[in-house]
Parts: sequence; structure tokens; C-alpha cells
Amino acid sequence: MRRVLLFVASILLLAPFQAVAEWRALRTNHFHVIGDISAGHLREVALRFEQFREVVTQLLPAALRAGGAPAVVIVFPDTRSYRPFMPVANGRTVPVDGYFVDGADTNYITMNVESGEQAFPVVFHEFSHLLLSSAFAEAPLWFNEGLAEYFSTFQVTNGGRRALLGKPISRHVALLRQRRLKLTQLFAIGPDSKEYTQEGIERELLYAQSWALVHYARHAEPRRFAPLESLARRLADGEAVDESVRATYGMDIEALDAEVQAYVRRQNYTNIELSPADGFVMQVDSEAAIIDAADVEAWLGDLLAHLQRGPEAIPRLERALQVRSDQPRALATLGMLRVRQGDRRQGLALLERAAAAGPDVESVQFEYGWALATEEVLDAQRARAAFERALALRPGYPAAVQMLASVYGRTGDYSKMRDLLAPMVGAMPNNQDAALQLAAALLGLGDFSAVRALVGPILARPRDSDIRERARTLLGQLSKLQQPR
Repeated sequence: MRRVLLFVASILLLAPFQAVAEWRALRTNHFHVIGDISAGHLREVALRFEQFREVVTQLLPAALRAGGAPAVVIVFPDTRSYRPFMPVANGRTVPVDGYFVDGADTNYITMNVESGEQAFPVVFHEFSHLLLSSAFAEAPLWFNEGLAEYFSTFQVTNGGRRALLGKPISRHVALLRQRRLKLTQLFAIGPDSKEYTQEGIERELLYAQSWALVHYARHAEPRRFAPLESLARRLADGEAVDESVRATYGMDIEALDAEVQAYVRRQNYTNIELSPADGFVMQVDSEAAIIDAADVEAWLGDLLAHLQRGPEAIPRLERALQVRSDQPRALATLGMLRVRQGDRRQGLALLERAAAAGPDVESVQFEYGWALATEEVLDAQRARAAFERALALRPGYPAAVQMLASVYGRTGDYSKMRDLLAPMVGAMPNNQDAALQLAAALLGLGDFSAVRALVGPILARPRDSDIRERARTLLGQLSKLQQPR
């Protein structure tokens, strides 16, 4: 039986409101939400994101993997205040209602609530990619984009007492009346295909057909989402299309394609309604608190830094430190920017101050450890301490696990490296980077058969050229060690 939620997200998101002069912040289980809006309005935004995350992870339970970078939602009250933080392409501001940017330390979601409901679909689409990457890192393009489009339709209705998922996307429905892709064509499109990399009708058709396939799997009778996920995993593992379809559905791809095309032609797109039932309640208990100018400038400066706009970020970070000289976020981000500019001495000094000022901020501890670990002369003791602190604050933090493992590798602590990485590789089998790190640790420990077991499958299907070269290098080192002397 499908789990249901108590949705109390409110009509405030649709109602007119007055921007306030004070920035506020609140924390929920999975989000840190800040904005120049009222406390009540901030709570409603926070609740909407918690509810959306719960809906996604009902369908993809593995998306609940612990340790991922936290999501910071920055809410702007109107277009004027949002414009300086909109994306920039070719020197021009790209008008948007919201966007998502990921990072090893922090994931940012930004939105303009003046836009009302239209701010959510693009943010939900991009946030879905992050959640899906936790559950299925190597998902085929059609599965990744189809699910993201499907989840982007999440809405609350009836004063927050109902939620809808699967509402038809009108532009996709209109396009699919005129053109459709066969499944063999759809499955052949990858991240480097022109249908995906070039703007135009072919790209729009890719999104539309991918959405329609996921909608079919979720809503047609009998519902077949589990088989669709199984098919996606088989294709991701390199199985032939015909073989994968027959093993999953008991029919050939032409028969499955006929079913999907018939579903699309009928245009009978239903949606799933979620409502209060069975005592499952979700609510945001946190209260919004006013934050000072130092915190505001630090967050906005860090956002700009994540957008690769360091020259705009630096003045904000410096203003934050003028207000409060020990603001850890501002110290850490400014330190990272100085390191990237080539001034490692000043950057490390700022990061050391940040780590002292923010002992309970895991991203600050991680960034300090990263700077230490990337020095030519490794300060292993301090680097280990910083990463261990980050992991104590956020157990399972993937980037910190891998960086700490690299420190262990540089100091020859292969047993610690193996013990740290083995659980991660077991939980995230598609993380080829971590698997190669584990293989390096096992090589150092002389467990040659385990090295081959890890590296062989990676070399058969490497994620990219860098992974391929690293795998080849490891096998070359293994061959040398196994040569008779």
C-alpha cells in the first residue's frame, strides 16, 4: 500500500506578501533555509522541500543515503533582489525563477518566491538529479531526465491538504502529439549525444519522451516502475537492449514500444493524489531566527563562489568579516578563494581561523582539511584531524571519507584506508573513484586478487578517460608486483 503524507504546506506560497527588511534562517532535518521573507513564509518553503524530498525517497529509498552534502535554500522576496544571484552565461544574466547548484561541501537551491508556483518545477527537477544520484549514480540519461521531469510536477493543493504528483506537462503533451521517439532511439541517446547537448526540438523531444516513459511506468495499468528501474540498471551495466527488455518485461522491445506509444496516443495522463491518512505526519518544528549581516553576506558570498564568481564573492565575504571577524563561513570561503588564486599562505591562514571559529561546521572542517591535504608537503596530523572532525559532525560524508582516505594513502596507512573506504564502496558500488582508492589500499596490503576483482569491472566500463587511466595504472603496478624476482 502506498504511503501517504500529511501535507500542511500552505497557500502562502501563492499569496501576495510584503518583503521584510530582516533575513531569517531555520534548519530542518535535511535543509538549511534562509531568506529575506517572513518567518511564517520561510517555514512554508522549508516544509515544501521536506515534503518533496519525502515523496521522492518513497519511490527511491536509496536516495536517503546518509552523509551527502547539506542543501541550503536561499529564498529571495522579488526579482530585483534575486537578479544579482541569477546564473550568468556569456556575460549576460539568465532570467530564472529558481536554480540548483551542487558542491562537495554544500548544495545550493535558490528561488524567487515572487514567482509563486512557477519557481518550483525547475528547482525540483534539478534537486531530483541530486537525490537520484544517491540511489542510482550511473542512471541512463533517459531515466535520469524522465524521473526529474516527472518529479518536477509535484504540487500542493486544497490549502495544503493534498498533493499531486504526475500532472501532465502541457508542452510535452503537445510535442508528443506531433512527434515521438522509438525506445531504441531514446535508449541510444547519451550525455554526449547532440540530441542532449544542443538546444532545439530534438532535445525537447528527448525530455518529453523520457517523461512519458516514466509516466507510463508509474500510471499505466499494470504499474511497472520497478521493472523500468530494473531495465535502467541492466542498460547501465552494459547489457544489450533487446536482452534487457526481454529479461525484464518478458517481451521484445517492439512490443514494449507499442505499449508506450499507445499510452502516449491515448493522452489519458492521470496523477497520483497524496492526502492525510494512516497517521503519517510531516511538519517543520523549527522556528526561524533573525540572522545578522555577517551571516547574510557569508551565505551570499559562498553562493557566488559556488557559481564560480569569485571576484563578486570576495567583497561580500570581506564585508561579513568586517561585521564579525570570526564568521566561519566567510573565513573558509575567502580562504578557499585565496588558495585557488594561488595565495596558499593567506588562504591556509584564513582556513585555520575558520576551523577554530567553526568547530561544529562540517563543511568548514572539510575545506580546511582539503587545503592541508593538497599541500605539496602534507601536514598529515592536522589534515586527518580536520577530516575526522567533519566525519564526526556528518557521518558518512562522502567527500571527507575519500579525502581522509587519500591522506592515509599518502602516509602508508593502508589498513585504515581500506577500513574507511570498504563500507562506502559497498554502499555506493557505482562510485568508481572510491573503488579505485580502495583498490590502491588493497594493493598496498598485498591483497592482489581483491585488487583485480575491483579494477576489472571498472576497466571494462570506465566512467571517463581519467578513471580508465587510473585503472590501467593500478593493473600495471599489480603486474609488476606479481612478477617473479
